[in-house]
Amino acid sequence: MIEFKWDHLQLCSADAEATAAWFARCLNAEIVRRPGRVDLRIGEVNLFITQLPDVRDEPDALTASQTRDGRAQGIDHFGVLVDDLDAAFAHLTRCEAEIVEAVKPIRAGVRACFVRAPGDILIEVLERRPAEMTFR
Repeated sequence: MIEFKWDHLQLCSADAEATAAWFARCLNAEIVRRPGRVDLRIGEVNLFITQLPDVRDEPDALTASQTRDGRAQGIDHFGVLVDDLDAAFAHLTRCEAEIVEAVKPIRAGVRACFVRAPGDILIEVLERRPAEMTFR
């Protein structure tokens, strides 16, 4: 049986720094800075914050919290971790999960796919392996 483990929850915010500061102040979250982003940890839970540069609040266009590309402020998706992404993807396919994005490399050592559950819930299934080092 494939074991799915908690990995992260992805948040979207018009002001990632203010969101991080709120979580730190109100929920004692640890702010973790990485190049080009700010993430949080609450206990064992990773919260990743995506800065939304084009949040619009025009009532006729989109809802006040939605961006031009359809991403909304709030919870974007959550991530679960597996040891074998190919086996997990095959399992999800057999379960007739709605595949949003097939398996693809994210960065060195990380591959992922996205599925959608009923209720329009987006889930990232990922595999993390030590990045391979190459010498020339």
